[in-house]
Amino acid sequence: MKKHAWAWLCGVAVSVSLLSGCSWTQRGTLIGAAVGSGIGAIAACENHPAVGTAIGAAGGAIVGALVGDQFDQKNARDLKNQIKNLQDELNVKEGVIKDKDKEIAELKDRIKELEKEIAELRKKLGERVAVKREGMVIVAQLLAETHYRPGRGELNEEGMKELDRAVRIIKEQFPDREIVARGHTDSDPIKYSGWKSNWELGSARALGALHYLMDKHGIKGEMISAQTFSKYRPAADNSTADGKKQNRRVEICVLPKTQPKIERYSK
Repeated sequence: MKKHAWAWLCGVAVSVSLLSGCSWTQRGTLIGAAVGSGIGAIAACENHPAVGTAIGAAGGAIVGALVGDQFDQKNARDLKNQIKNLQDELNVKEGVIKDKDKEIAELKDRIKELEKEIAELRKKLGERVAVKREGMVIVAQLLAETHYRPGRGELNEEGMKELDRAVRIIKEQFPDREIVARGHTDSDPIKYSGWKSNWELGSARALGALHYLMDKHGIKGEMISAQTFSKYRPAADNSTADGKKQNRRVEICVLPKTQPKIERYSK
């Protein structure tokens, strides 16, 4: 009996060594056959050990195969569930991507609409005329704080943009009219900027606009001039800070078509 027991143990050991890479059905068959053969051999004892081993091996193999098959089916179900869960997650992600793509497309369409609206607004701004005064058309008004460098006659970036807009009006609506840049100041005397008086400050700012129109936009010298009025033609009350701010300005004006003829004095 001991001999058969050792044989059975050896069979189990061999079967276990063969399990690597096998399915659960194959593993169950091998283990069942090994265990069954051992049990059959022991049961048969010394009388018919070979027959007991064969019968036990066959029965054990069948039982082991059935048990292993159940394990395989469970693993297959688990894998199918994992695949289904991953597919569901993928479908959700694809749905999110489609929604984002739709949002992006809608945003692009909205951007195009806004760009169109901006272009139309720019066109309207380019066509507008500020005010008529003294028979002239004021196409731009440059404020010292907004459009010039502090205490100087040079334009800043905003001043250049405002003159660019004014040029569009001039070229579209007044292509053959003369232009004049008129410099104005508030009533405060010059203290810190180094100008001799408000006359020079108003003149410098008017000339800054004149040179930009000539140098940047090619306005001909015979079609443009500059004037300075110091504090003497205010647009607002000089007794308030806001009024003074409005008075520190340069007006870009389009002159009337017909200019009075100048007769030279003669004795």
